[in-house]
Amino acid sequence: LIEQMEREILTALRWKINPPTVAQCISHLVELFPTQCAHSDFSRARHGILEMSRFFSELSVYQASLSIEQRPSVVAFSCVLNAMECVSTVSLPYSVRQDFLEDIAKATHLQEGMMEVCKARSHLRELHSTIPENQFDTSADGGSYDRNMSSLDRSSPVSVTGL
Repeated sequence: LIEQMEREILTALRWKINPPTVAQCISHLVELFPTQCAHSDFSRARHGILEMSRFFSELSVYQASLSIEQRPSVVAFSCVLNAMECVSTVSLPYSVRQDFLEDIAKATHLQEGMMEVCKARSHLRELHSTIPENQFDTSADGGSYDRNMSSLDRSSPVSVTGL
């Protein structure tokens, strides 16, 4: 009865209700990056992370476990983490990465070691690896994009591949 009344009110007011999308979550998460950094390429790296995150979010719609079964905030966070892996530590210093991850954890309770985040990141990597090399020629930070994510070693500060 209450739900029916709510629908009638919303219909009368012509409100359109929809859940948050992965793209919306990405925009909010990237806003938590510091706006200032001593490194001159930081602004460019931040923009590259936003664009790569959006790209990963577009890939996520191809897999039901990401687009239907997973919370948009988890997929968005996974997209941002994977995008951060595409940016060199020169353009995005380790300390900035860590501060960002701490801010995300405080604001959303999302952490890179969470099982659902690890699974989503893995699915996104698999989807990303299916794109032919000649179809993907974009750099997240103006030249240091790692197409195969081969820089992911067990000592990477944002990698969970060693878990």
